[in-house]
Amino acid sequence: MLNPELWIEGGTTMVVGMGVVFSFLVVLVFAIMVAAKVVMFLNKICPVVVEEIKATKKIQQNDDGAIALAIAIACNKGC
Repeated sequence: MLNPELWIEGGTTMVVGMGVVFSFLVVLVFAIMVAAKVVMFLNKICPVVVEEIKATKKIQQNDDGAIALAIAIACNKGC
């Protein structure tokens, strides 16, 4: 249980694994930065025009008669 060789091996494996993950994340960050710069450059060359769509406001109508009819039908079918 207190074998120093196992502790050294485990520590080495942990350090190597964490180093691989850290280096992958660093490479990923730089790749994203390069991709963002490429997209900005391409956007300057041929910009994309985006049209804004204005949403119309829906008027809420009180339709109590239809709701009462739906409840009556549901009660009659259930009974």
